[in-house]
Amino acid sequence: MPSDGIASRPPESDEPGSRLWLYSGDGEDAPVMLDTDLPDLGRNQMLWADVDLEVAEGLNRLWETLEIESLIAGLGKLEEGPALVQHNGILQLAVTVLRNERDLEPMTLHCLVGPNWVVTLHQGELDLVDEFNKPFHGETRLGDLDGPAFLSLVLDWQLSGYFKIIEGVQGEIDHLDEDLLSKSPDEGSFLDRLQAFRRRVRTLRNTLSAHREVLGMLSHPRSDAVVGAEATGDYQRLEDRLQQAIEAVDTTREMIVGSFDIFMTRTAQTTNDIMKRLTIVSVLLLPAAVIAGVMGMNFKVGIFEQPWMFWVTLGGMALIAGLTLLVAKRHDWF
Repeated sequence: MPSDGIASRPPESDEPGSRLWLYSGDGEDAPVMLDTDLPDLGRNQMLWADVDLEVAEGLNRLWETLEIESLIAGLGKLEEGPALVQHNGILQLAVTVLRNERDLEPMTLHCLVGPNWVVTLHQGELDLVDEFNKPFHGETRLGDLDGPAFLSLVLDWQLSGYFKIIEGVQGEIDHLDEDLLSKSPDEGSFLDRLQAFRRRVRTLRNTLSAHREVLGMLSHPRSDAVVGAEATGDYQRLEDRLQQAIEAVDTTREMIVGSFDIFMTRTAQTTNDIMKRLTIVSVLLLPAAVIAGVMGMNFKVGIFEQPWMFWVTLGGMALIAGLTLLVAKRHDWF
């Protein structure tokens, strides 16, 4: 076993898309190769097999050893999404995970749980084992866990990924608010970003909410008949974490509404600024228009026969406009 602990990348399996890892209560965790016989699992050992569904049919030797050939064959008949079934002491659980943080592509993760082994199956290659092992260094003692307790740990780790995505969305919304407060909003660009946030939040909430029924059954006080007395508390904690994640998504949705309110306020402010400028221009031109109208009346008055009165009239218009600008500036109208 490498000296730097299980965070190091294990040797490649002889079957692409599959990874087996044996956790031992004495801390001697190590990968298991498929071309060798599986060791007899002791009381303080936990085996995790993570397999791509595309290669699952080629691992008959593994399924025969775990005595789950019929369950593997029936996975293709199951509906997508969260589900819970129990077969002769073997727990079969399906949950929805997200393939990537940006596109939030949902994917069903099938979990088969025995007394001291866990099998996870999914469409496409994923480094679940490697990613799960990264935070651990040295002796993990994970082999002391039974199958249901170990699965609760894996599911909690997957749920933490949702929290990471939610925090990322909230950070992007904060940046959007800063842009709105620091410069005039671009309506088209802002609405596109807002719609993208709403779609991501809707996907997150729908995906998380779909697990309420399954985790509710696993966390029931009488669920010890399904997961065992030792793991019941783990699934109760997992259900609480699920509710926290849903509440975090709801908070994110409220942040989006708040961003839209900021946008509407800035838009209204921009409109008011435009109207203010138009009003100032109207006030500046109105006296000049009145004077021009009076001076253009068709009456024979002596002052109209004096050429210098034209310049006096223009000067009066300019003087009134200047006084109007001065008053507007002193009252901070623009």
